[in-house]
Amino acid sequence: MTVATSSILSGTPAGTTAELFDVFDRVVVVNLARRQDRLARFRQRLNDWPFKQPERFEAVDGLAVGVPTGWEKGAGAWGCMLSHRAVVSAAIRDGISSLLVLEDDARPVPNFSLLAGEFLTNVPEDWDCLMLGAQHLLPPTLVCRGVVRCGAANRTHAYAIRGPMMSTLLKRWEQSANDHCDIILASLMQQFKAYAPNPFVIGQDAGYSDVTDTTEPVRFLSARQIKTIHLTQ
Repeated sequence: MTVATSSILSGTPAGTTAELFDVFDRVVVVNLARRQDRLARFRQRLNDWPFKQPERFEAVDGLAVGVPTGWEKGAGAWGCMLSHRAVVSAAIRDGISSLLVLEDDARPVPNFSLLAGEFLTNVPEDWDCLMLGAQHLLPPTLVCRGVVRCGAANRTHAYAIRGPMMSTLLKRWEQSANDHCDIILASLMQQFKAYAPNPFVIGQDAGYSDVTDTTEPVRFLSARQIKTIHLTQ
């Protein structure tokens, strides 16, 4: 029997993939048109995925559109900002009440469905934001086993937002002249309630990053999780 989304988020155990399918109204993966290689690898990592299949959302290529005067973070970061603005703007326009945003280097950990279900069972139902993967800039506060409240957590490879935070975040992004989009997201966590699993359940995969312009290792997971990933590759 499928459990209603509201029940999952208010304490009813989420034991099956079917029970998690409708937790988020929309799930998207942000991907550059010229990075079909990353999209293919992303799709291969979804063999244990309990939510709606991510819809591809074409990223804005900062190299193609150019950066505005005063922007000092690089073309990749500007494209990232424009892309996330567009994702949230489209969700608001379409009446989406809860949105899960992934970037195409998002790397779910082994047993992701089980761990995501446990987290959603235990997370407080008053959440505005869920950081399934992130980097804590301030120490988080323990809520219960496996759940922490974020004081400030950045990265945008795996976050969910809903309610008034969606419009507030979009407005802050649109007003920003020279801040990374994930730093602005982190700054709102003093105003809104953001929670994360402890440890995180989605990291960033290894490979070339168009934002940092470098080849990155697997990041933002525990040492044990990264070791498990390497052993299963």
